Amino acid sequence: MEDPIISLLISRLQNRLETIEKRHGYLSYLIEKRYANEKLLQLEIMNIISSLGSVKDYLPEKLYSDNSTEKCDFWFRTDESEYWVEIKTRPTNYRKPGHAKAITNGVSAIRDDINRLMRYCDKDSKKFCIFAFYPLYDNSYPTFNRVHLSKISDTLGIEIKGPDIHLGVSNGFFDIYFVKI
Repeated sequence: MEDPIISLLISRLQNRLETIEKRHGYLSYLIEKRYANEKLLQLEIMNIISSLGSVKDYLPEKLYSDNSTEKCDFWFRTDESEYWVEIKTRPTNYRKPGHAKAITNGVSAIRDDINRLMRYCDKDSKKFCIFAFYPLYDNSYPTFNRVHLSKISDTLGIEIKGPDIHLGVSNGFFDIYFVKI
């Protein structure tokens, strides 16, 4: 990731999530229950961003514009730029029968967020979509990458090669992707 603030965010977020999992087993709980909770990432991102000296202002759930009722999950500003960030967490249905639409619906929601960022934010703003899928397993990646990740790549017009954060949790993985819009 070429943006220094986002690179720092990735590094610190990985460390924080590893600590949270080790102390509290929260990621394991999300996997076990197949619970989508983006507030965890939103709060951790806010905690990290708010501690950076170069950040001048920040706000979760910021309206895209005065004319809109739609909100962006997280916004912050430095002297150089504004950042608009959409965040999604989506459980998969791998090894869990009865959740057939989980990944498909999650991919659609992520694509909607990407399109919203493209539509509402001016060209000078920095726009990112941060999304997590969990659990993923070694044998689920070929299908996940070919069927689901490729749809998100198509929306962006670039190929997403893999997660920026790849956390081993129980016998699977909690993967987080940071994509620039």
